[in-house]
Amino acid sequence: MQEPEIDNGRLNDVSTEGADGLSLPDLSDLMQAGGAGEGADHQIDPEFPTTQAALEQAWSEYAACDHRAAEAGFAATEKGRAAMAEMDRIQHRIRDLETGLAARSAGNLAELRLKIAMLSLDGALRPEFEAGVLADAMRLLAARERG
Repeated sequence: MQEPEIDNGRLNDVSTEGADGLSLPDLSDLMQAGGAGEGADHQIDPEFPTTQAALEQAWSEYAACDHRAAEAGFAATEKGRAAMAEMDRIQHRIRDLETGLAARSAGNLAELRLKIAMLSLDGALRPEFEAGVLADAMRLLAARERG
């Protein structure tokens, strides 16, 4: 099974075999076991795609700065130091976006899937976000079972 990953601003299909931590297939299996199918209740809050676009843009900017820093000899030159400072600024922006997204509860399965994709690398949900995403999944499953 392949799931999306964020890699320098692009969502790509990657293999999830051998991934450490809570894997995307594990969460997918959990959601399917709870009967979380597609339905009309999957209207996505506009904040999720907006955050996704902002993260993709920030990762693209970071990759471009990384390339410029490498060409400039990293911190060895004034140009390299400037590129490294810009990379640091962008990394803080990425961290702020991810932290904000992690704090926002997914209201439905579609939002949860977006949240997982945006907070994952190499096919595995990053450890710092596992507990929050699992809590969202369990809350959605409980709501589905109730009604």
